Amino acid sequence: MATPLVGEVYDPAYNRYDEGARYAYAGEGHELALFWRGPTQAEVEGFRTQPVETGLFTHGPAAFLLYKILNVCEWSEVAFNVHLVPEAERELPREEPGDRGRLRMILVDAEDGVVRAKRIVSLDKVMTQALKHAMHEQLASPFNRLIYDAAVQEVFGRYADGDALAAVAEVVEPALG
Repeated sequence: MATPLVGEVYDPAYNRYDEGARYAYAGEGHELALFWRGPTQAEVEGFRTQPVETGLFTHGPAAFLLYKILNVCEWSEVAFNVHLVPEAERELPREEPGDRGRLRMILVDAEDGVVRAKRIVSLDKVMTQALKHAMHEQLASPFNRLIYDAAVQEVFGRYADGDALAAVAEVVEPALG
């Protein structure tokens, strides 16, 4: 799916979303879509311009991309497993050691599905390799949705919020851009 422009509908098949986030690797880049109900102009501007930090926490078949946008969004997380991406759309990162991955960030108004802001940041070299390694490990392992869901729920039961998860993450690094 081509990434829509600011002001366009994120996905014509939907006009409303639950608040939350979606992360996937596609189009040779990492993509984080945030679905916020009625983002304010200050949130939109901050999303576009404020420093971003990212992190990675893994627990069994579940991995969590952690993200924080200074003065806009405290530590938050989105669980992922490459097996949840349809096989025809599934890609794995190919960045070489020392490369920085690209993280496309998209802010979508959950009330109407319209893209309010976009940006691209460069992931730290360590974060880039950590995500690549986690995804390759996931693909090499058999997938059971029930075990994945249980792992996600166990993490949410053990850690009170994104701050607690970031405190125990394997990697936490600032992004550039």
